[in-house]
Amino acid sequence: MGKTTSAGRARPRKSLSRPAGPRSRWGSATALVTTFALGFAVAFVSGSWTSGPDATEQRIAELQQAEAKRDVEQVGTLIELARGGRERLTPVLQAMAAASPPQGTGTPAAPTIDEVRGWRDVVSAEVQRYAETPSAGNGVNVARTGMRTAVEQLAAAVDGFAAAVTAPEPLAGELLTLAGAQRTLALRAWSVAALQLDVISIDAGKGHVHVYLPSGPDSGAIPADTAPEGSG
Repeated sequence: MGKTTSAGRARPRKSLSRPAGPRSRWGSATALVTTFALGFAVAFVSGSWTSGPDATEQRIAELQQAEAKRDVEQVGTLIELARGGRERLTPVLQAMAAASPPQGTGTPAAPTIDEVRGWRDVVSAEVQRYAETPSAGNGVNVARTGMRTAVEQLAAAVDGFAAAVTAPEPLAGELLTLAGAQRTLALRAWSVAALQLDVISIDAGKGHVHVYLPSGPDSGAIPADTAPEGSG
C-alpha cells in the first residue's frame, strides 16, 4: 500500500508585487519636479499679468501728471513775466517809434545818447530775465524762446539807435531806418510768442491771455483776438 500526500495542505503563493526600484523612484521625483515647475510658472505669469503692466502704466500716468502740473506752473510764470515785460517795454517801444517811425507815418527824429542809454538799461534787464530756460513742455518752450528772441532783437535795435546818434549824415538816417526795422521785427517775433502763450494758457485752464506789445496796424505783427481776457 503506497504513501499518499495530503491534498488539503495549500502551498504558500509568492507575492506578485515588486519592491520599488531605482526607476520607479526616478519617475516619482520627475513628476514632483515637473508639477512644482508648472506651478511656479503659472504663479509667475499670473503675477506679472496682474501687477507688472499695471505698475508700469501707473508710473507712466504719474509722470504725465507731474509734467502736466509743471507745465501749468510754467505757463503761469511765463504769463507774469510777459505782462511785466509789456509794461516795462511799452515806453521804450513808443520812444523808438517816435525816433524812427514806420515808413510814411512820420519824420524820424534821432534820440539823444542819454535816451538810448535808458532804453538799453530797460531792454538789457529784460534780456536777462529770459536768460534761464527752466524745464518745460514744447508749448511753453516755444513761447518762451519766441519772447527771448524778441527782446534780443530789441537789444539789437537799441545798438542801432546808439550807432545812429553818433554817426554823421547821411549814415545816421540810414542807421535810424535800420534800427526801426529791427524794432518791427522784434514786435513780429513777440506777437508770434504772445499767440503761442494765449494757446497754452487756454490749455492750462487759465483762459485767454493777451500780452501783445503796441505795434501799430502796419507792423505786420499778429494782433490780439477779440476774446475777453481769462475766457475760454
